[in-house]
Amino acid sequence: HYYITNNLREMIFGLVHPLLDITAIVDQEYLDRYGLKENDGILAQEKHKEIYAELLNGCRYKVKKIPGGATQNALRIAQWYLKKKHATTIVGCIGGDKVGEDMREQLEREGCRTEYMVDPEATTGLCAVLISSGSNSRSLVTRLDAANLYKHSHLVSDSVWRCLEESSFFYMSGFMLNFSSDTMVVIGEHAVEKNKCFMLNLSAPYLSSLFKEPMQKVLPYCDIIVGNSDEAATLAKNFEFNTTELHDMIRMLADMPKVNEKRKRIVLITQQEDPVLVYSEGKTTEYPVLPISPEDIVDTNGAGDGFVGGFLASYALNKPLEDCVRNGIVAAHMIIQVCGCTLPIRD
Repeated sequence: HYYITNNLREMIFGLVHPLLDITAIVDQEYLDRYGLKENDGILAQEKHKEIYAELLNGCRYKVKKIPGGATQNALRIAQWYLKKKHATTIVGCIGGDKVGEDMREQLEREGCRTEYMVDPEATTGLCAVLISSGSNSRSLVTRLDAANLYKHSHLVSDSVWRCLEESSFFYMSGFMLNFSSDTMVVIGEHAVEKNKCFMLNLSAPYLSSLFKEPMQKVLPYCDIIVGNSDEAATLAKNFEFNTTELHDMIRMLADMPKVNEKRKRIVLITQQEDPVLVYSEGKTTEYPVLPISPEDIVDTNGAGDGFVGGFLASYALNKPLEDCVRNGIVAAHMIIQVCGCTLPIRD
C-alpha cells in the first residue's frame, strides 16, 4: 500500500510544532504522582518538569525517543509512502540543542526536507507520551518551548518561501492557531492565489473555544478539514450550528464561507473504531475502519496522524478520494500497532 513516485512533482508543505516524543509504558502510580489522567492531553505545568528529566536521564521504565508533533508525524508518514526525497517540507521552530539537531538528522534520513527556524536561546519542545500498562491508554504532557516561538519572518525568508512556492499542498494543525494564525492566513492566501490545496486539522476540542477568533480567520482558506467526532461536536457548539447530529455538523462545516470557490470543501471526520465520515460534493459517505484485535493495539497516539499521512500521500498523487480515504485508514491501522509514530523499515 505504498507507492514508487519518482515522477512526483506535487510537494507537501507543513507548518508544524516540532516535538520529540518521549514514550514510556507506565503504571497507575506514576500517573497519580503527577496528577495525570488516562486518554488525556495537557500542557506541562511546573509540577510536571521532573517527568522529562526522569524519562531522558534514566528511570525504571523503558523509554523510546521518536520525532513527534501531530503535523510532523503526518508528514513523516506521507514521506514514507511517497518515497521521493523531499516530497515533504517541514517548517517550525526548534531550540539550539542536541535534541533538535538529532531530530532534524532523523527526518532528513527519512527523506523529509527540514526548514527549521533555530532559536539558540530556547530548548526543543518535548512531549511525554505515557502509555498505561495493560490498557494502552495514553496521557500526553507537552512542553512546547521552542515550538511556540516560530516567527513569520522565517516563512518569508528566501529559502523557505521558495519551498512554499514549489509546494502544491499545505497542511497544518489547529495547534498553530495560538501564535501563528497570521502566518497560516498568508499561506492560505498563497494557496487561493495559485489554486493550491490548504488542509487544516481541528486537532483538539478546546481549540475552537479558546482560539475561536483565529480559527474563524483561517477556516475560509481551508479546502480540506479533518478532525474527530469530539472536535467536530465542540466546534459545532462554539460556532452555534444548533445541532447534535454529526452528519449535520459535517455538512454545516463544509458549507461555511470559503475563499477559493474553485475547490469544493472536503470534510473528514474519524470516530475511532466507527466508520470515517467523508463529506464531499454534497453528500456524506461512510468508510469502515479495518478490524483489529485489542491485543494487537500498542499505541493509539498516532492514529489520527497516520490517517492524515496516508490520505495526503494519495491525495498528492491525485488518486480518487475513495482511495485516499482508504489509504489513510490503512496507515492508521499500521501506526496503532507500533509504539509512537514508528515507521516500518523499507525493504
